[in-house]
Amino acid sequence: MFGDVPGDHVPKKMDDCTGTEILDELLGHLGFDDIADEVRATTKVTTVQMPYIDAQFQRRTVADRPLVVPDGAENFAFLGQFVEIPEDVVFTVEYSVRAAMLAVHHHFGVDKKIPAMYHGLSDPKIAWSALRTALA
Repeated sequence: MFGDVPGDHVPKKMDDCTGTEILDELLGHLGFDDIADEVRATTKVTTVQMPYIDAQFQRRTVADRPLVVPDGAENFAFLGQFVEIPEDVVFTVEYSVRAAMLAVHHHFGVDKKIPAMYHGLSDPKIAWSALRTALA
């Protein structure tokens, strides 16, 4: 569970382990000693480090993240939570879906409108409710 702590079955910090070593740690926790050799022979584990959940909300400027389709891009686009979509808010499924839609629409000439973003604070009722909640 913690990357900076040595494992119970592999005496290394999990952040420093190979995929095979992480699999060994898991097999040890699950008590699968009887099938461990077969599992090791038929399983491939690739490690990846994920950013902390609050990384999306760190202070930044517009230039810190690439546009979904950078100027001049002809056959690639960036997707996910770490791209720049003007006026949108990260950390929603819609953000990632919108990035994919922007990329597909651009590169494949899709002539459908992308759903509009919801701007709740431009609705007076929502803005008033948010203000009332904040001051309560």
